[in-house]
This record gives sequence, C-alpha cells and structure tokens, in this order.
Amino acid sequence: MVVVGDTGYACYKFSQEQAIAYIELVSYGASILPESVTLYDMIVPTSLDVLLPESYITEYEIDSSDQRKAIEEYIYPSIQNLSEEVKTVSLFDPLRMHCNEYIYLRSDRCWTQLGAYYAYVEFCKAAGLTPTDLEDFEERNYEGYLGGFYNMTASDAMGSNPDTITAYHSSADASFSYTSQDGERGENWPVIQNGDSYGSSMLNLIFMAGGQAYSEIVNHDLDDGSTCLVVADSMGSTFTPFLVDHYQYIYMIDYRTYSGSVPDLVEETGAEDVILLNSITMTSDEDLISDLSTVF
Repeated sequence: MVVVGDTGYACYKFSQEQAIAYIELVSYGASILPESVTLYDMIVPTSLDVLLPESYITEYEIDSSDQRKAIEEYIYPSIQNLSEEVKTVSLFDPLRMHCNEYIYLRSDRCWTQLGAYYAYVEFCKAAGLTPTDLEDFEERNYEGYLGGFYNMTASDAMGSNPDTITAYHSSADASFSYTSQDGERGENWPVIQNGDSYGSSMLNLIFMAGGQAYSEIVNHDLDDGSTCLVVADSMGSTFTPFLVDHYQYIYMIDYRTYSGSVPDLVEETGAEDVILLNSITMTSDEDLISDLSTVF
C-alpha cells in the first residue's frame, strides 16, 4: 500500500498464473450449479486506480498493475470465453465516475457503503432489478474510525482525519442471523447495528456483525420466496444489506471461513442467484483462490 496525504491506497500486482486459476474456478463454479441458477461475478478494484489519476501513478512510479486492464481486458473476457452463462458485472468505470465522492475509506482497504451502493446499482442492472434510490434509505453517520492502513503506518495525517462510517438503512422489516467461524450463533439482529455503542475502532463491524462465516437475512415484508446467495470477502458486509429490498431470503458466506459448499447451500436454500463479490487483490492471491475453491 501507499500513503498519499491522509489516505492509504491498496496496490495490486497482476499474476497471470493466479488470474487463470481464478478464471477457471469461476467457470467451474458455474458448471456445477443448476441451470436455473445465475452466477454473477463482481470484482472490486482497490481505491488506488479508482481515486488517483493515472498520471499521478505514472509520475511517482507506484508499483501497481493496471486494474481496469486486468479486469476488463483479461479476467472478464476469459471468463466469458469459458462460460457465457456467467454474468460479469463491471465496477471499475462506474466507481471511477464517482471518484470525487467518499466511496473508499481513507484509513482502510475497504469501500464505504456509498461505494458499495454504486456496485449494487450495477448488479441491479445486470439482474434486471430496479435499485432503491439512495434517498430512500435512512442515513446514519458515525465519526472517528481508523482502520488497518492507520494501524500499519501510524500516519499522523491519517490519524488527524479519521473516517466517517455512513450506514444506509432499508425501511424493510428485516432480521439478520449468523454463525461465526467458531460456531457461535447470533439470532434476530438488525442487518446494520446502531453504532452509537461501538468504540471508534469497531465501527466497521456494524454491518452484518462485521461479516461472519455464514449469515442469513429475512425480509419479512416479502413472501415470494426470492432467494440469493452472496459469496464474498470483507467487501460483502456493506454490499449485501442493499439486496434486502429485492429478495425475501439472502444468504452470505465468507469463503475464507465457511466450512460448507456453495452447491449444497444452493440446493438447501433454493437460491436462484449466486453473487461472487471479491476484491481484485484476491485474484492474484494463491491462498485466497484456494480458499474459494474449497466451497465449490
């Protein structure tokens, strides 16, 4: 990562070997799911290429690969060549269009929930859904968060300008339950917790209990049986709450800690949509690709 002023940016190093492993895994995942299930692949770029001008990256010789090129010219076309049925959802340009907004945290590698909202809009376009307007969510703000980049660098500039965690609450009557990696069970929580009682360093955990091995959301306002499954890393906990307005049942697993299989879970829940949502950095990480392979 690099620090520019009061902001940290995660770098990305393209690996053709690992990219091929990811591409083949996504294609394999599609092949073992029922034909009635649609698999979506959403790769989230890091903030570096989205927020910093290309001229700045070039001038200061920042050692990071071109993320747009990796996603749009290599990974997605290769997935489509192997599996036309996979719906790849491009996020780079839509996020880039909002680069002047607060779409990534300054002190951590994750996006803000506003950034996740713009990804949700793109998913809705791909899935034929009408996204809920941002103004229709109840917005709550919590000040003072300092994340992993600050912990790594102890940057004075970053420390003097901590992040604001903004949460967007749906008006739907929804409940959230989870099972942690250790088997701890939480029942009937809010999808997004009230952050007033959270310490500043814990504010990122208000979304779906910080992202657990297995999570389920029920929208009690719907009775149509609509169901989706999100397979994600830490990006998923801020994205998934937006799906509440569209599905009666939403399941999310963190492939790094979940011990079951996606096909079994699809059969058990009747999910008709499966969404892979991961940072681009995992597509060059052998260990994370191996973790993902264990759930397919």
